[in-house]
Amino acid sequence: MTILKTNPPLLILVVSSALLLAGCATPSQPTRFYRLDGQLPVPETISLKPRTGVPLIGLGPVRLAGYLDRPQIVMRLSPHRLALREFDQWAGSLQENIQQVVSDSLRRQLEEMQLVTHPWHGSVRPDYEVHLLVRRLDQENGKIRLQARWSLIEAQGNRLAEMQQVAIEENVTGDDVEAGVAAANRAMARLARRIAAGIRTQTKT
Repeated sequence: MTILKTNPPLLILVVSSALLLAGCATPSQPTRFYRLDGQLPVPETISLKPRTGVPLIGLGPVRLAGYLDRPQIVMRLSPHRLALREFDQWAGSLQENIQQVVSDSLRRQLEEMQLVTHPWHGSVRPDYEVHLLVRRLDQENGKIRLQARWSLIEAQGNRLAEMQQVAIEENVTGDDVEAGVAAANRAMARLARRIAAGIRTQTKT
């Protein structure tokens, strides 16, 4: 009877290669994509052509803190530590998404005015410009925390009419990432209401 002798190093190499191939054959986790929602009540057509006698508000530019300017959704693990959700990402530009959500909300609340978003046509001259910086938008300990600074610039004389630092917290009602995105959406709606109130106050004065 012939006894086959196995070379131990060769056996280890064969087993390792088989495990590696099995790992490569395993399907990767699918990436999930999310967006904030402006929640317009019904499909509608809005004319953006300036109208005589109606205050024209220009929204933009909207800027984000550097750590937010990326596809991955950011979670805060501690005051000094962040985590990126590689498989949970924003669908498209978060900066553009925030501008769209805030502009939709402002249009609903400032019906007596007209609003255009940055960049606007070169011939358009807004009466006021709203500049927005989102300094924080992440989830920590079951809450979405939004920190932003917005300013209202009166075009005539380039005068600073208003500037506010805003901090908003919104409870996350759920355990998944989508619940956090929904809470971020509510936080943005609250921010838009504060901006609208400030615009209305300053344009009346």
